[in-house]
Amino acid sequence: MKVRYALLAAVAMLTPAFAGATDPAVDTAATESHKRLSGSLTVGYDTNYTGRGYVVSHSVAQGDSVEYLAAKLSYDIGKKGLWTLGSTIAYTIPSSGHVLYGNPPFSQQGAYAAIAHKQGLPFVPTAPGQTAAVLGAAGVPGAAAIGAKVDATAAAMTGQKIKEANIENHFAVITEAKYTSPTEQWNIAFGHHFSHGGLLGVMAKHYRDQGASVVNEVFVAPEWTPYKWLSLGCKTSYSFQGIQGWWFEPYVTVKAPIIGTPDDIKLLGVATIGMSATYGYFDEAYCACSNGTQAVWIKLSTPWFVTDNFIVTPSISFNWLGNGGGKANKVSEFKQYTGNPNNFPFRNFGVVAGISATYRF
Repeated sequence: MKVRYALLAAVAMLTPAFAGATDPAVDTAATESHKRLSGSLTVGYDTNYTGRGYVVSHSVAQGDSVEYLAAKLSYDIGKKGLWTLGSTIAYTIPSSGHVLYGNPPFSQQGAYAAIAHKQGLPFVPTAPGQTAAVLGAAGVPGAAAIGAKVDATAAAMTGQKIKEANIENHFAVITEAKYTSPTEQWNIAFGHHFSHGGLLGVMAKHYRDQGASVVNEVFVAPEWTPYKWLSLGCKTSYSFQGIQGWWFEPYVTVKAPIIGTPDDIKLLGVATIGMSATYGYFDEAYCACSNGTQAVWIKLSTPWFVTDNFIVTPSISFNWLGNGGGKANKVSEFKQYTGNPNNFPFRNFGVVAGISATYRF
């Protein structure tokens, strides 16, 4: 068996990368017995629900961990190792709740905040009876009548459930065509990503009022591999259905044998530094993220080659929330409407441990 880095393409791609941070493919050499048609099956577990580098808070998902499974097929066309067609199906299942924040009720102050947000009124009163005075001071015509109506509406809303927004299991289908240079020092992939459910689904269904948690994207993913142990790349995705806008996911990956040699690896060490950022993706009208840096992470994994085709991969990831992603925590409508400061969507810092098993055929 020659260099086993090629086997790790399946391991790297069949993680919750499709629901979260992009784990780059790290294949840099072919195996000794080349097959035009190949595939892999992966099952795994992570201690936290993640998506594009975000680590979801405990309150938003009513828990933490996820299980996932995925299947991948790839086929070489033309001269072996140059053009490869790939198709991946992945499914991620939250271990805990599926209702955002458990659908909590409005607090008294939260009811006023919701009315102000929906009606565009220039106030959030601190107590009943202040409404007309605040509106009058702001120069709103008919302040007394509007204030009485707002007070009555707020009283009726207090204690009522906000909305039963849900997080659905995440189903993803990714198809791509990948070209690898004859020198194997660079490659580029083009493809389409269909996503149903998960965090992107929440954004489309509940924050863009699309009616369905479906997002469709096209992507291009160039990668430079100047050495067998080093990969640099940036996946660029454009979402054209569900939500419109751009995602950028640059990364740097280094790898080295821990046990074995480059020609016969038993245990490999892999470290990735990555980030996600958006442009033209989020809208100021929604209580969600703003554009810019969404998340930054460092992921360490140690794929263990139990056999040539069976790989067990423990991992740990350290994730920091970016400035763009942090806006959602500041303006969280559930935090405003319930008055509960713990009702924010993402952790500012999260540690995610995981383990997966991959069989390659």
